[in-house]
Amino acid sequence: MSLQIGSTVTNGLRRVANRNGLLLVLASVLVGTAWQVAFNSAMAASLPPEVAGQLAPVVDAPFPVLAAFAVVSFLVLPVVSVAAIRTFVAGETDRVPREFVTRRIGWVVANLVVGGMVLGVLVMVGTVLFVVPGIIVYVALLFMAVFVAVEDENFVAAMGDSWRLTRGNWIRLFVLILIVTVPFTVAITALSIALTIAVGPASGAATLVTVAISMAFSIVVLGVIAEAFERLREGDSRGEAGESGATDPGSAPAA
Repeated sequence: MSLQIGSTVTNGLRRVANRNGLLLVLASVLVGTAWQVAFNSAMAASLPPEVAGQLAPVVDAPFPVLAAFAVVSFLVLPVVSVAAIRTFVAGETDRVPREFVTRRIGWVVANLVVGGMVLGVLVMVGTVLFVVPGIIVYVALLFMAVFVAVEDENFVAAMGDSWRLTRGNWIRLFVLILIVTVPFTVAITALSIALTIAVGPASGAATLVTVAISMAFSIVVLGVIAEAFERLREGDSRGEAGESGATDPGSAPAA
């Protein structure tokens, strides 16, 4: 099935523009901001004063407490992403079912973390090999996280399924990602620079605003990816049904 980029973006945004989407955006912003502050604070507590002074924002607390909070908040971030993927793919708008947050969550997060690292290495190697292979790998495995979160697959099976689902739509998916991410990247970079100039890097305001907007945007991207996933999966199901009907002798009209 050929992916229609315009309607995919529009409907993907609609998957986020509801009560559930806003709650997930808020959760992502809060957890992401908490992690950034905890991480900065833990680093500042373990570095020499002249270096620690460059980090902001920070809070004063014992290093073990800061480190533990940073680790916990870091592990909660993929839980929010899993809940978002499951919610957007299912089309839930009024409430996030409890199972979307709890179902095999340890298994899913572990596969997302390991699979993400493997994907990063593959993209890096592909990029070194004349850039294009890295782009192909990224686009072809775009739905790995969706298959892990929605189907509870391990990351290896999810990579294989993503490769099969995206085949024939690599260029359109690449354009889709560019349309969604490039304007945001330019805008957030300009905003970060402007805030840093206006209030200074030591205030931490630029960091907090950048992190908050980035975390919110990550949920929006998941909405668009969920829409693309559903469209391609629906087209794939129709194609399989058509092939089955064409090859099934029992489907031929009676003489």
